[in-house]
Amino acid sequence: MNYSYGNSAHLPYTAGQISAYAFADKDVAENYCLERIFFLREPVDSVLEKIENPAVVAFSTYIWNCNFNKEVARRIKEKYPECVIIFGGHHVAPGGGMLEECPYIDYLLHGEGEVIFRRLLRALIGLDKAEEIPGISMRTENGILTNPEMISTECDFPSPYTEGYFDAILAENPDTVFMALIETSRGCPNSCAYCDWASMKSKIRKFPIERVYAEIDWLSEHKIYGLGSADSNFGMFSRDIEIADKIVENKKATGYPVKFQTSYEKNSSKKVFDIGLKLEKSGLSKGITLSFQSMTDEVLKNIGRHNISTEFFSELMGLYNEAGVATYTELILGLPGETCDSLVDSLDKLLVLGQHNSIYVHNCEWLPCSIMGQADYVEKYKIKKSVIPLNQPHREADDTDEVPEYSSIVTSTYSMTESDWKKMNVISAVVQGCHHMGILQFFALYLYNEGLSSYKNFYCSFIDYFYVRPETVAGKAIKHIEAQLDEVLAEKGTLSICDSRFGKVLWTFEEYLFLSLTYEADEFYAQAEDFLRSFGIDGDIYNNLLRFQRGITKQPFAGNVEIELSYAFLDYFRKIIDGEKAVLKKEDNTVTVNAKPFNSWEEFARVVAWYGRKDGNSTHFKVAKSKFETE
Repeated sequence: MNYSYGNSAHLPYTAGQISAYAFADKDVAENYCLERIFFLREPVDSVLEKIENPAVVAFSTYIWNCNFNKEVARRIKEKYPECVIIFGGHHVAPGGGMLEECPYIDYLLHGEGEVIFRRLLRALIGLDKAEEIPGISMRTENGILTNPEMISTECDFPSPYTEGYFDAILAENPDTVFMALIETSRGCPNSCAYCDWASMKSKIRKFPIERVYAEIDWLSEHKIYGLGSADSNFGMFSRDIEIADKIVENKKATGYPVKFQTSYEKNSSKKVFDIGLKLEKSGLSKGITLSFQSMTDEVLKNIGRHNISTEFFSELMGLYNEAGVATYTELILGLPGETCDSLVDSLDKLLVLGQHNSIYVHNCEWLPCSIMGQADYVEKYKIKKSVIPLNQPHREADDTDEVPEYSSIVTSTYSMTESDWKKMNVISAVVQGCHHMGILQFFALYLYNEGLSSYKNFYCSFIDYFYVRPETVAGKAIKHIEAQLDEVLAEKGTLSICDSRFGKVLWTFEEYLFLSLTYEADEFYAQAEDFLRSFGIDGDIYNNLLRFQRGITKQPFAGNVEIELSYAFLDYFRKIIDGEKAVLKKEDNTVTVNAKPFNSWEEFARVVAWYGRKDGNSTHFKVAKSKFETE
């Protein structure tokens, strides 16, 4: 079960996949009836009302439903003592600890679920022996038994889509906008300590291409809005280009899927570039990931990860920028070995290398099935965490949720104090919110290109300037973020902020900062004038640059834009973004943008700060024109 996001929801791929494989077995099909797949959280009493004398209830468990699953399972066992309760999924920690904690659970299944779930169903009717199933934890006369996980080799599973396992869900929810997952491959070649993919004990296997194509056809025919690939490294295989072609063809023929998202090959390649270009041209792409997670050698050693070279990254950025393909780069805040200085240096380095479209800095979430989740790893790297309400930005805050879920956020390691963690969050919010969301990006680009300030100096100075001016728009926003971080350390708050000016949903810190500064843009830029002028920008250039910066950044109620300038800023900044040598020319010109105004701050926040981040869509820069471009 998962949360809904407004009128959208995910089809329950895991539950359908495991069911399809189990009921492909003749003996299972003859002895069991699949009554219902639950996929949305609802009141526990409502769930119980829909379940009548069950023989087996199985739960796929992750951070967004672990406590809810436990409460539903407890209530089912209380009402139906003979019902067999099975838990699997990524939030079932290794070993039998959950059986000790939860006496109402009968079996735990660890690792990939298809084969071992089918075997357990067969065992419950006397056709197999439960105690011989790999990856199972169960109670025995001699205590809790936990078997080693299975080394998975199989991948030719029946599809839950084409076998009809989601037909009832679609029929019962005609007004829901659905998102869906497919797998074209399974497994990951990397062993990143923070990721629970690293614990999968199997090689990468490819799903039959016939299944993949049939699923894409089914999703298009059923008008599924969003398609995601659950692959760990899409673009690794040559056939992935053909799969991308299939998705594009179906979009052109049917209009669906509307969007496609996946995790791309970590050592991004020319294949990934070709895929990204195809998806971008068809309007399917939500941005190509060029991930680092960290750029600090000590961190990479601690987490068992290797990155592409910075030279190759810079080359890729040039290719993507020239082709107009949006990219975003991810870092993880709080990995062991990272310091405040090293994170700031990493952000600075990415900007120097040309990543001006989008950076996402995620707080490290401690996962029980990851290498980082193991007790010896925690002890070695002195990992401490704060357990906070589930970190799910863009959901509406819900104080009535009867069974809250929680995230475990790493807030201290051997290399990072809690005070460092706070500073790291503030600087990452400022760089993302002011640079990549555009509100000060062109000042930073100009200062760097003219040798007046490094990116690091500019944004750190920004924080220093406004931190001691809490009465200002920026100072107030920074203080609010810092107060929320204190709440996280006290295990009372979340890594997001709800602001009624922008609707009812929760916003990440950088989105909140961007929206707050944009909401009071006149006051913000007036308060920032002394700060911005302190870098020695020529007075006439400053006035023109301010007009360009303000006009090119999106505003909710502004329609078509005309910016009268004495300098050719649009051509100047495009050369910088493309990695070329740029010299600012003094020429009278008018930058124009054909734009439709938004109807409300809520719509603006949703479309620009939420939907548009990966596309770098918070400014008009990509679509702006100047008179000497059009003549």
